[in-house]
Amino acid sequence: MKYALILFAFVFSTLTSAQEEWVGFNIEEETKQLYPKDVIPVVNEDNNQIAMFFTNRKVIFGNLHDQNKQLIGSINNVIIPKKGKILIGAIYDQETYTLFFSNNNKSHFSSVSLSFKTGNFKITEDLNIEFKKEKIVEYLVLKNKLHILSVSRKEDVLISRTLTDKGLIKTTNYDLSSQAIVNNIDRDYPLYPLLFGNPNYAAIEVVNSNVPNSLEQTNAFTKLYVDNNNLTITNNLFNKYTYVISLDLESDSYSFNSIINTGYTNNHHGANSNSFIHKDKLLTIYSTLDNLSFSAYNLDDFGLIKTFNINDKEEITFKNTPIIQEGGAFDDYRELEKTSKFLRKITQSKIGITAYSKNEDLIITLGASVEIDRGGFAMVNFGAFGVIAYGLILDSFNSYTRTKSTRISCLFDNDLNHKTGDIPLNEFDQIKNFQDANRTYNNAHLQTLFKYQSSFFLGNYNKRTGEYTLTKFDN
Repeated sequence: MKYALILFAFVFSTLTSAQEEWVGFNIEEETKQLYPKDVIPVVNEDNNQIAMFFTNRKVIFGNLHDQNKQLIGSINNVIIPKKGKILIGAIYDQETYTLFFSNNNKSHFSSVSLSFKTGNFKITEDLNIEFKKEKIVEYLVLKNKLHILSVSRKEDVLISRTLTDKGLIKTTNYDLSSQAIVNNIDRDYPLYPLLFGNPNYAAIEVVNSNVPNSLEQTNAFTKLYVDNNNLTITNNLFNKYTYVISLDLESDSYSFNSIINTGYTNNHHGANSNSFIHKDKLLTIYSTLDNLSFSAYNLDDFGLIKTFNINDKEEITFKNTPIIQEGGAFDDYRELEKTSKFLRKITQSKIGITAYSKNEDLIITLGASVEIDRGGFAMVNFGAFGVIAYGLILDSFNSYTRTKSTRISCLFDNDLNHKTGDIPLNEFDQIKNFQDANRTYNNAHLQTLFKYQSSFFLGNYNKRTGEYTLTKFDN
């Protein structure tokens, strides 16, 4: 008990020194006219300004702050396009911001452009975008352009449509028909069902590997990663292969690679596999009831860096935590003693692997997740790529702090050498501890979380006072 109190005091003192209220502004008058459903922060990297947009079904209002915390602009009663039901992305061009919308079935697209300087806005009710025998994969905002990524239902082709404030400016086809996409028995398999996978599991997840991620997010068969103008798609629908497709969104070029997962044999029934990209490494996991192989590859040439193996009859030598099970049928938290129980639970569930860096450490988590209710938090109706583009990471945070799982966490240096010691707290741990210590920030109204410069900003609305507050967390 004494140790727990000392630890709590240390964590609390660390948190109080690492966070501060950055700015607060009153939006009570605006909320009397409309109560927003969503809040959307847009960081203008050209001038380091932060635009905060609040939306409901019909209108938008917003405030603009500079890096010195000064309110330098506001706008009210911006009308949303008539068929604009879902916000799919936002871009900026100097002082003009453009928000893009789709209808519910993703067949109609519209936009509204606005200026904090003039207070004017312009609505484009129809962007005249048609999809022919395609299914939308995701929306991507990069370099002040919106990309709508889709896949042909009949051919092995990915299509990217690029939009600016002037509308559709380019359509690019990435023809993968010459690539060897095969299943576990090496028979040809189409791209479209490969990406969307088994409907009983999470099919596609957009991952920001610069923040901590939950196993619930990273156990998806298909994951999308963004880096500058490059989009990388990984797929683990089949246990034998990890597929990696990289698209250059500024040109029509792409690369295609596949590796056979270490540990795979064709007589493993009920095996499970997945992968994760962190910085310059591809991490893979392949598990059966008896063994687990975890490997790291160079992304440049897909050369194998190192493999770690787990046997059901032996202790796990490279773990830095107990085998933790959260959310079990009888106990909310348990520690499993036997490796065999760990392998059985993760092999028969939704296996995943995730990694993040903290100072000179690389923390890797292996396991499987069980999703629990995330009620009480406002979720922004962004397309997932819009989330990545603006550092809006509330969904990742909520998933990280609410996912139940069976897992181990492991500590390495950047060369994958195992290190002894405790797993350090990450930024999400710190923010969650701050929320728990400050009740007004837990289950808050219009909550958002995004990254500005090198810090995290937590947004929170106090209905009693009418004030919206941005709290800054330093790394």
